[in-house]
Amino acid sequence: MKPNPYPLITAAEQAHMDVTHCTLIGDSLTDIQAARAAGTTVIRYANKPHKAALFADAGANAVTDDMQAIAEALIAS
Repeated sequence: MKPNPYPLITAAEQAHMDVTHCTLIGDSLTDIQAARAAGTTVIRYANKPHKAALFADAGANAVTDDMQAIAEALIAS
């Protein structure tokens, strides 16, 4: 049932990571809610023009409409 933080928490545990040191990249409001409930950072991928403002208002840490920018940031880190 969405938003469900437990898959995020389980994935972090399986990777031997603290979920609060993880970042979720998602494209729905329920992704933001699940990430917040899990205590992780969330980057919203606004795959439709109207989603950017909606996601920012929902409490995303960052919003982008450019998946290439996400890939480049991950490579750089």
